[in-house]
This record gives sequence, structure tokens and C-alpha cells, in this order.
Amino acid sequence: MALPQRKVIAITSLGGLLEAYDFTVYAHLVAYISLVFFPASDSTSSLINTFITFAVGYLSRPLGAIAFSHWGDRHSRKASFTITILLMALSTMMIGLLPGYAQLGLMAPVLLALFRFIQGFSFAGEFSGAFTYLYETVPARTQGFAVSILGAGSLAGILLGVVVHGVLIHLLTMEQVVDWGWRVPFILGGSLGAVSYIIRRRFSEPEVFRELVASGGVERVPVLTMLKAYKAQILTGLLLVMPVLVSVTVLVLFIPGYLTRLLDYPAREVALANGLSMFAGVPVCLLVGWLADRVDRRYLMLGSSLLIVVTAWPLFYWYASGEANLLVTALLGAVLWGSIEGIALLLVVSAFPIGIRFTGTASVYNVGAMFFVGFGPVISMGLIQVTELQAAPAFYLIVSGLAGCLGALLISPEQRRNALPVNKELESTALQ
Repeated sequence: MALPQRKVIAITSLGGLLEAYDFTVYAHLVAYISLVFFPASDSTSSLINTFITFAVGYLSRPLGAIAFSHWGDRHSRKASFTITILLMALSTMMIGLLPGYAQLGLMAPVLLALFRFIQGFSFAGEFSGAFTYLYETVPARTQGFAVSILGAGSLAGILLGVVVHGVLIHLLTMEQVVDWGWRVPFILGGSLGAVSYIIRRRFSEPEVFRELVASGGVERVPVLTMLKAYKAQILTGLLLVMPVLVSVTVLVLFIPGYLTRLLDYPAREVALANGLSMFAGVPVCLLVGWLADRVDRRYLMLGSSLLIVVTAWPLFYWYASGEANLLVTALLGAVLWGSIEGIALLLVVSAFPIGIRFTGTASVYNVGAMFFVGFGPVISMGLIQVTELQAAPAFYLIVSGLAGCLGALLISPEQRRNALPVNKELESTALQ
């Protein structure tokens, strides 16, 4: 892999890292943010309002997916996913600089919701645009590994958010965090996005997309073409992303509260195990991406999905016993979600032809995120209440693994091996 391509991949991956980082720091700092923007006498109402503002970022994703993917498929891959990182950087930075309720009154929470809306709107095009751009830019022989780096970047963003939050809590008092400390992670995230934007402006369009535009082969309304002619690919894509989104939601985001609040595991041990899981998941993701360039991708997807199906119940049964070794379970969790992340997203982006690839990838990923991530914790808790089994979240994982197996069986022969020809010129022209 030529040096310019390494730069392209690294800078492109910053977008996914920034989104995951923002998600994590907002979730961890929500109690402090609620005091600044929603100072209600009822602390519960204040927290609920803050979480509603957080949810706004997800509700805006379908709109962002349609808008940016339409532009990206009709006019410019580069322009679309360059403007998205700029919007992400500016909105994240503005949250960090936004005066609170004491200074602006009701305008403070309104502006907070607006910036969260812009974040979700822009990320809907950013992540999918990055996958599309890299898939079409790197040589075919390294597509799997390149796309897995994007997935690993998101995992690294979660880990970075946890670390930054931990440093803040360790160095500052609660009063200092409420007064100004909570702003630091958002200003840092906005700065990272700004650096990525400056460098992305130097990127060139993928050659295969330039040829499509020159030949007049672009679709007039890509989303309509997708809905009319590619229903099977949409269904397959949703089946493929389900185990990715469910495993990360349940095994990374849901598990800390589940272990500490429901099963009374020590909070310090849970935090350590969760950090270990995020750290260990990155090399697993990269390894599977590397293998995707060398072996049949259907078998990788089937293997990763079946692993979730087979191990989900024993894993949560061990948790529910109250005697689980959290370091061992953390490593097992890292293998589960790290392996599926390394292959599933590659299969999604390769499911659609060039003319609607951005639209297809963005639609599948963001619709899946809205349902599988947005409702993931609710489904997990609902299963516990309905079945009266503490290990019941395993059922959600099992269903997602079965969906991944079905998706693997439905992929086309071309997706089993990459279909784009190797273009050696790309190794020297990815950056201009």
C-alpha cells in the first residue's frame, strides 16, 4: 500500500472516530450537560430532556443520508464527504462553546438541539461517504483491509471518548466539570474534525466515479433507482449490518449499566473490562479485514455471525450467574463485535453498483442505526422484563447473528471476491 493511500485512509477514518467519540463523551457527560442546559428542579426531568436532545442526532440521520448521498452519487464523492466533516467539526465545536441556560435562557437548549441535529445530519453522509470513497479509491487487493480501518476508527473513537472522560473526572472536581470541564472534549473533537477537513480538500475523485460522470451514466434520482431496482440489495444490506450494530450496542454500550445496576458487578472492574474490550476489538477488526482480501468473504461473514449465535447465550448466562470473569468476557466480546465489524460493512458497500453506491450504503447503514442502535437498550431491557431472565439480552444478539448468516447466504458471487479491477495508477494519485 503506497504512502499516499495510507494518508487517505488515516484522514478518512477520522470522521468515524469523531462520531463515535462524540457519541461516547456526550453519553458520559450527560449528567453535567443537563445541569448547564436543563436546570430543572427535577433532576430526572433534566436528564430526560438531555437524552431527548441526544436522540435528535439520530432522528436527523435519514435526512442527511438522502441529501449527501444524492449529491455524492450525482456530482462529487469528494465534495460530499468533505463538507460533512466540516459540518461535524463546526457543530461539535459550537456545542463546546455554547453558553448555558443561565446566559441564554431557553435559547440555550434550543441551540444545543440544533447542533445535535446538524451532527447527526452530517454524520449520515460522512461515514457512508467515507466507506464509498475508500472502496473506490484503494486497489482491489486492499479494499477489505482499508474498509476495516474505517470500522476500527469508530471503535478507537469510543475508546478515546472513555479515556478523555476518565481523565476529566480524575483531574477536575465536579464543580469544575460542570463549570467548564465538560466543554473540553467537544472542543477537542471539533479541532480533530477541522484538521481532517483541511487535508480532505486535497483529495481527488475516485477514478471509477470520474469515468461514470464523464460517460453520463449518473442516475437522475439515485434513491428512486435504489428503491425500484435494488430491493434485494437493501434487504441483504440490512441483514448484514444488523449483527454489527446490535453487537456494538449490546456488548459495548449496554453492558456497563447492565453489569453494574442489574447484576451488581463492581463498577471499577466493569469499566476496566469495557476498556479492554474496546482496545482488543480494534486488532480483531483489522485482522478480519485483512483476511477479507485473501479468502471468500461469504465464509468470513458466516463464521463471524455464527460465532455470535453460538456464544451469546453462554456469555450472558455467565454474566447472570454473578461469577463471570470480566476480563475473559471482555476479550470474548471483542472477538464477537470486532470480527463482524471487519467484514459486514465491506459487504454492504460492495452490494450496490457505482451509480447508487453512496445512496445504498448510506440508506442501509443509517436506517439500521436508527432502529438497531436507537432501540437496542430498550429491546434488551424489554427482553429481561418479559422473560424474567437476566441473560435475555442474548436473544437479541442471537437474532442478529442469524440475520447476518442469512445476509451472507444472499450476497452475490461478485461480493465474495472484490469486483473492481486493480488500478495501479491510484497508488500515486489518491492525493494530489
